[in-house]
Amino acid sequence: MKQVPNLRLVLCGHHGHGLAPDGSDDYLQSIGWRVDRNNAGKEVFQMMFNVQTLGGGWEGNGGDGWLRILEFLPDGKTVKVRTYSPLFGISKLTRHLANRTEPYDQFSFCIE
Repeated sequence: MKQVPNLRLVLCGHHGHGLAPDGSDDYLQSIGWRVDRNNAGKEVFQMMFNVQTLGGGWEGNGGDGWLRILEFLPDGKTVKVRTYSPLFGISKLTRHLANRTEPYDQFSFCIE
């Protein structure tokens, strides 16, 4: 990553299993965000999202359908990130749970 001057964004998943030591869901162990500089001095934004075990572990709900939606704005540099579950969004009974709103679940950044 550091040697590639035009690499600016890395998206990944599957770093581990996303479960706490007691076997329960651990959302914060399933997500990650960091910014490093490459050898050219440019920021490289890195996002990890690995939630397939949320909602009951490996035998559960397959991550409750959580998605990371990246919106690349017309200014050509701003990226808005939000976390949404169509599984929860489809029902009137669970629609209020469909958007995660913590600062680590919805944020924006600029690629200059």
